[in-house]
Amino acid sequence: MRPWKLVIAGGALLVAGCQLVAGVRTDAELDPEGSGGKGCSAPSDCPGGACQDGVCTPAGATCVRDLDPFDILTPEDLGGHEVDASSLLLASGPGRVFVSVIDKTASRLVIGTVRELRDPAGPRAEFPLPDGAAFVTGRESGGQVTLLGRVGSDLGQLVFPTTTDGISSEGTFQRFPALAPECSSPSVAASMAFARAGDEVFYAATCEAPGGSTRSLVVGGSAATAPTLVAQGPRTDASLNVRFYTVTSGRHLLLLDDGATGEAFFRTGAAAADLGVAHQIQFSPSPEEVESFFGAFPLPEGDGVTLLIAHIVPPPRLAVSAEVGVVRDFSSLVEVPPPGFTPVFELQNVSQFNPPGPPMSDGENVYVTLVPHPGKTVNLGWFTRTGESLLPQERVFSLPDGSSAQILGSTVAQLGTKLLVAWIEQHDGATSVRGQRLICAL
Repeated sequence: MRPWKLVIAGGALLVAGCQLVAGVRTDAELDPEGSGGKGCSAPSDCPGGACQDGVCTPAGATCVRDLDPFDILTPEDLGGHEVDASSLLLASGPGRVFVSVIDKTASRLVIGTVRELRDPAGPRAEFPLPDGAAFVTGRESGGQVTLLGRVGSDLGQLVFPTTTDGISSEGTFQRFPALAPECSSPSVAASMAFARAGDEVFYAATCEAPGGSTRSLVVGGSAATAPTLVAQGPRTDASLNVRFYTVTSGRHLLLLDDGATGEAFFRTGAAAADLGVAHQIQFSPSPEEVESFFGAFPLPEGDGVTLLIAHIVPPPRLAVSAEVGVVRDFSSLVEVPPPGFTPVFELQNVSQFNPPGPPMSDGENVYVTLVPHPGKTVNLGWFTRTGESLLPQERVFSLPDGSSAQILGSTVAQLGTKLLVAWIEQHDGATSVRGQRLICAL
């Protein structure tokens, strides 16, 4: 075990007490040579742009509030209960977003509607989860909202019909056709990733039993008659711990890493049966320097992916950089370093921050939210898929001065032509989910 520690928590990367914030410059030192937002100290350093928080940004990049912050799920909607902050999930649809959290006390999922126009908050629904659950991604399509994940040990999709106003209360969990023995009780999917190709949904799951010493990587799908066991190994094998899954141009790509080992891998092939070989991704030949994924988005052209990778140099020469690259030839990822990646920023002097929300991409742009310590504000970061910094860090919400409330987590989604930033707020033991509609433009 290395004398320093790498931890992945809620999308955040922490190294010996320092945290890499996905896509957002904090109060850290920005690499002045990085092409993802040139460092600056005066307006003259940024021809045709503006110097904001020490970073050059396009002069026209703005995000403004569409209306005052609003309640999406009130304490009454959540029964006054505590919610799982990591379960906050946004599912975008035409002109609206569906916002869900898991109520741990009542063992249920509660989901609300946010509209692009008119009054923002719409109908709410819930679904019982007596055996535990986790959901990874979701969307609205074809008259229904679909959340992909697991209920108990079963992998599948939780489906709610939609209405003109929002969402129906008649949710159903549709189990995928078969469950691998390696993922059956007492084993459970400890990490999951999902991909879509046409009407088919594919999943990759890392399954392990509580307290067990081994893990299994399984791939299946909504149309598969039986899942495929890709590989098995010790619980410390990072090449079995799935983080992201994409299917583009008929090729499957699994991205895998593990905070305990600090290693990152990919597996690729034309079918699940071709994913047996794991290849390590390295930005340096030094075994002490490590990588970790914090985002993967299929290109709108359908011929590749945008990857977000963190590269860490351990103490005493501590350096943490965020690399963004458009990858069309997956075999190029075996090169050291992989070609085509741009450093968004480099952190040299990092304060302690709360974990950021998962990044979101519309194909050309990447957005990510952050709740800085001590949990009183929500910030938004915005950069392009090629690494150009547009808004390094924009405060979009602040609690009133002196408020005893705490913001526990946040995330962002596309809301028609706008953005929705949502966060979990706790005050005097009562929990709510609140939101802010934003209009962002260049």
